[in-house]
Amino acid sequence: MRSMVAVLLAGAMTLAGSAGAAASELEVGGMIVYEAGEPVAQSELSDLGSPESLGGTVVAGDPRISARIDHARGGVLAGVFQATRGSVLIHFPFTEHATILEGEVRLTDQWGNRASLQAGDSYFIRQGSDILWEVNGPRVQKSFFNRTETTDAPAPMVVYDAHREVAQDELTDLGDPEGLGGTVLSGDPRISARIDHAGEQALAGVFQATRGDVRIAFPFTEHATVLSGAVTLTDQTGAQRRLAVGDSYLIRQASSILWQVGQSRVQKSFFNEVER
Repeated sequence: MRSMVAVLLAGAMTLAGSAGAAASELEVGGMIVYEAGEPVAQSELSDLGSPESLGGTVVAGDPRISARIDHARGGVLAGVFQATRGSVLIHFPFTEHATILEGEVRLTDQWGNRASLQAGDSYFIRQGSDILWEVNGPRVQKSFFNRTETTDAPAPMVVYDAHREVAQDELTDLGDPEGLGGTVLSGDPRISARIDHAGEQALAGVFQATRGDVRIAFPFTEHATVLSGAVTLTDQTGAQRRLAVGDSYLIRQASSILWQVGQSRVQKSFFNEVER
């Protein structure tokens, strides 16, 4: 059986030769923003056939899957994934953070936890977990960031609802952004976080920053989704984007990003890895 990574990479190579396709590896210094409610055009996706080609078991319907690869490096893969109507039981072959761009999907893990995710909602699922994936509408699209681990370590899924802020008493104060390598340009921003997963070279959870402008040299490659508030990001190319609730981004390690919070605070769910 071909692994999911191998199949998706094959799709990336197909896309690399087509007009308008995203690069198979995100350049240092740039960023990709995925807007909630704004699906990627079908012409940018590579058909991957049935979920069974990736090790899934179709339970109902005749679902088809497709993807666009935006970054592939080592055991890390990121981009956009689409599945059409149907139910599939998936033994997750990687640890993944993903955010719904369009449509709705219902997830049930092996511990009986259930959640219906719509545009802007995100999840974190550990490698080796068994997930029932149910799409009742025409299709669902997600932005994703996954990492192949050395061993399976299944755990209950974590769901991050758009517009639902994590309570302040669940966050640990991390002080000034300069403690994490940021350079404060204005204001007196403070940062805090809740860690939902800590693996070798990888972290996932919820991060909060208060009002202020900070220049950050990203020490990792990260996929993150705004849960509350808003943030304006400017990359090394001068591209500037304002991310509101439900929007997600992909930023490559070593990129220099201007992070600007004009409201009282912003929260994001995140998954990052220090790439070697």
